[in-house]
Amino acid sequence: MPALVVLLLTAAAVAASVGAVRISPSGAAGALGRRLGLVTGPTGQADAVLFGIRLPRIVLGAVVGGALGTAGAVLQSVFRNPLADPQLVGIGPGAALAAAAGAALGGVGGSLSAGVVGGMLTALVVRRLGRRVAEADPTRLLLAGIALGAVLSAWVGFIVFGSDRSLVPPIEFWLLGSLSGSTWEVTTTASVVVCATALGLWASWRRLDLLVLGRREARHLGVDVDLVTTMVMLATGAMVGAAVGAAGVVGFAGLVGPHLVRPFSGPGHRRLIPAAALAGATFVVLADVVARTALSPIEIPAGLVTAALGGPVLLWLIARRNARAT
Repeated sequence: MPALVVLLLTAAAVAASVGAVRISPSGAAGALGRRLGLVTGPTGQADAVLFGIRLPRIVLGAVVGGALGTAGAVLQSVFRNPLADPQLVGIGPGAALAAAAGAALGGVGGSLSAGVVGGMLTALVVRRLGRRVAEADPTRLLLAGIALGAVLSAWVGFIVFGSDRSLVPPIEFWLLGSLSGSTWEVTTTASVVVCATALGLWASWRRLDLLVLGRREARHLGVDVDLVTTMVMLATGAMVGAAVGAAGVVGFAGLVGPHLVRPFSGPGHRRLIPAAALAGATFVVLADVVARTALSPIEIPAGLVTAALGGPVLLWLIARRNARAT
């Protein structure tokens, strides 16, 4: 766990330094010292860029990645499917649909609020699909989730193209994800929702450990499976909805994060959830650095980078499952 914290802080330091305006480590330290009142001196360009643009973006990237990493770990346990991911099962697109509608009606504030509600409602739909199809064949859940996500993504397009473009971000923001719209207001609001739901999920680690054993076994051990699953899915939907409302659908962070750390943290959720959150946060922060700099001065969506890295991970997991089945 300490190593993951160091990796995240290193990624944040790189993100703070790299960009159109280069900020040296000493310049960043000086700007931070002046902001905290530890160092005196005039403020400069580094202060404005660091605190006005990069720090809210870095914090939002960590919050979004942490939310998706946590959500991925929880979904993989609830459905007992290592391929489960907020985007692949349809929760991300559902939250994007609601958030886009909220942005059309109420701007940024409406986007975040509607994203949370949309994520929770979609999570309940996914839970119902999971009960019907996942127990017979876990792969069917992904197929149903991909179909659901495709339909919801199409409706996101209808809303975006039919709304006031000054209020609703472009469709690539919703479907590919981007941290370009980060502000302290957006970052703070998303952080409150994500941290509250993540703490609630982490506090339920014993019940999540039992759910991995299966519905029947967990019920015999005293777990109210239906109630726990519903509450967990609602918390996961709210978390994903806040992340999507702030940054769009950043795909595969919920798949990559848990699989990177599970060999080291083990399957127990007491260690897995915070480890997956830190791994997801690091993944998204570094992906955003690549998105800002790879084709500079053009900025590409962060979701393109996460998909380029996470897609091969999904293919590897599918190939491994097929190899085990034969």
